[in-house]
Amino acid sequence: MELGAGILHILLLFSLSCFNTSAVPVPNIRMNMSYNLAIELNNSTPAVLRLYLSAQGPPFDRDNARTCKVEVKCLPKGHLANMEENEMLKKIYIGVQQFELHLKNIVVQQKNMNPLKKTLLNRLENTRTHLSSLQSNLYDILHTRVGHVPRDLNCSPEHINIPENLFTQKQQGCIILREFKQYIKQVLKSFHHLLRNVH
Repeated sequence: MELGAGILHILLLFSLSCFNTSAVPVPNIRMNMSYNLAIELNNSTPAVLRLYLSAQGPPFDRDNARTCKVEVKCLPKGHLANMEENEMLKKIYIGVQQFELHLKNIVVQQKNMNPLKKTLLNRLENTRTHLSSLQSNLYDILHTRVGHVPRDLNCSPEHINIPENLFTQKQQGCIILREFKQYIKQVLKSFHHLLRNVH
């Protein structure tokens, strides 16, 4: 009888230890993974932007800011600093979704315009892959922390479309990648802040 009770006690302790090592740290692991993804995106995006501009030809290859002036709907707006943590995570999640849709369109554009620019297409696809991984991590973090993940984008996907004019397509791609470069810097700072509070 005592042996059975002892085994039961050991099994109970083992199950609790499994709970403590697997269930509790998941948000922190996801947060670290997200931080590392943000670092990678922050490091790689400037080169992707340069490669994109170079592939578009004149006048884009001179990186003239005046050339890239056209309205782009559904770009994430506002700063991420000085927000409550869960609200910040929700805003990042929505922003990442919006940029993923924009980058998907840029890939389609470039496949149509520059099918031989394999390096550019590979870099753009890698950026999308990292962004999708970041989105997945944010989904898990939000689901664990608040039990609610935003379902609605600030803009619906049909607003994020590809213009017919090729020059306008290039202008949009230029603006989107420039805005993304600035946005991911904010995301990186936000995760740095969140991780500092976790530890």
